Amino acid sequence: MARFHPFRIPLAVIAAVAAAAITTPSAVANISGSCSASIANQNVKGRGTGAFSGAIAVKKNSIVPVSMSAAAQISHLKIQIEFAGMRWTVRDKPSHGMSWASSVEVKKYAKYGVGLYKVIGSSSGGVSCSGSALVRVKGNPLSTVAGIVGLVAALAGLAGVAGALGLAVHAGALGFGRSLLGLVAGLIGGLGLGVLLQQFALVYPTAGAAAVCVGGGALAGVGLTLLGKILGSGAAAAAA
Repeated sequence: MARFHPFRIPLAVIAAVAAAAITTPSAVANISGSCSASIANQNVKGRGTGAFSGAIAVKKNSIVPVSMSAAAQISHLKIQIEFAGMRWTVRDKPSHGMSWASSVEVKKYAKYGVGLYKVIGSSSGGVSCSGSALVRVKGNPLSTVAGIVGLVAALAGLAGVAGALGLAVHAGALGFGRSLLGLVAGLIGGLGLGVLLQQFALVYPTAGAAAVCVGGGALAGVGLTLLGKILGSGAAAAAA
């Protein structure tokens, strides 16, 4: 009877999630409702918000104009920032008139990093509308808290996977402890890589892209540990 491996089902699930995320089409940020919006004097309509979509570039120390207008009264305006499927609200207040404009101090909201973020605006009142766009905060990622944390996590994950690989080669067997080390190290490394890709404005971390980074790291961690077991078993057989 084939022996059950404790990581077989979780890794299959991770692989399925990663595959689904890769094949998911990029979203397009068309304005819904009879309204318009702009960020840094650039129209939001028609801009993509997928992992590889183009973004509106702003400097971290800049003050950026943001505006929204509608065909009827805007009584309430809500603005959120989204990162890896998680949102937090930066404005949720009543509004007056058929338009709204403000100047946003970028560093107030990008305190700990630079890179790609998704900005979502919605209004209600005489007309309800919403829109979103990617914004790229320009700057040196390795001078920010997020960039440094991402680099440390990526290097720690790589070191952990290398350690699990070395132990598996030496023992010539996979083992639960070595598999767990490879899995956890791969997850940490994948998470760190995802943060670096976001900070360097290469990939916006949609929920799907985040799953690919973390899931791919887990697969790589366990896969390389398995490779170490194969190499170790082969070396032991050759020496016998």
